[in-house]
Amino acid sequence: MVRDPSPEEIAAPVDWSAWYLTDEEDMGESVDQSDILGILLSALGELIARRGWQNVYCSGDNFFAWVPGEHLVRVSPDAYLLDDPPPPPRPKSWQTWLPGHKPPRWALEVVSEEWKNDYEEKPAKYAQLGALELVIFDPEAAMAGGGKSPNRVPLQIYRRGADGAFVRVYWGDGPAYCQQLDAWVLSKPEGKAARLRIALDAAGTDIVPTAQERARELEALVAKLQAGSNP
Repeated sequence: MVRDPSPEEIAAPVDWSAWYLTDEEDMGESVDQSDILGILLSALGELIARRGWQNVYCSGDNFFAWVPGEHLVRVSPDAYLLDDPPPPPRPKSWQTWLPGHKPPRWALEVVSEEWKNDYEEKPAKYAQLGALELVIFDPEAAMAGGGKSPNRVPLQIYRRGADGAFVRVYWGDGPAYCQQLDAWVLSKPEGKAARLRIALDAAGTDIVPTAQERARELEALVAKLQAGSNP
């Protein structure tokens, strides 16, 4: 369980240096991680359109800071949803003490080689940030049945409760329900790799397509209709 600090804890002096994240430390994505996020972000765009959500910003790899005076205390979600963002031009980073800068309501972390950091430190950061829901996807665990450690799983979900506590509500193979998406996330194999997909059903069969997949579906439908209209 991850929780918000009490007012007494907030007032106490805090050494934030262990949580500093510099530009240099925010290393680039691997090729496989880029593929995972490309598919996921495209599907999120399709989901937003289907839901008819208005003024929802979908992006990734942007900094969120939440401690005034400690701008390096921040986290960079691999993907996130943000409600009611300020109009363009977008800021270089989100700073939640500024007007119009909110924490993400939904965020994703794809586990890297530094998996202990993603498992142990990231949830605490998102709890402090004020995120409503966090998905942690471990593609190595998804393909290796636990990866290099029995303590790893494909999917974890943390969610903020009515009492403000940020609690892990799911740990397992998936599909797993995301309250903020009103949909399920699951790992699907693609060759020898794992991809994170969004589904509209608990069984994980009604997959939200990417824009490219949707375009192919429409092309196939048009071709079928044209073939049927020809004698």
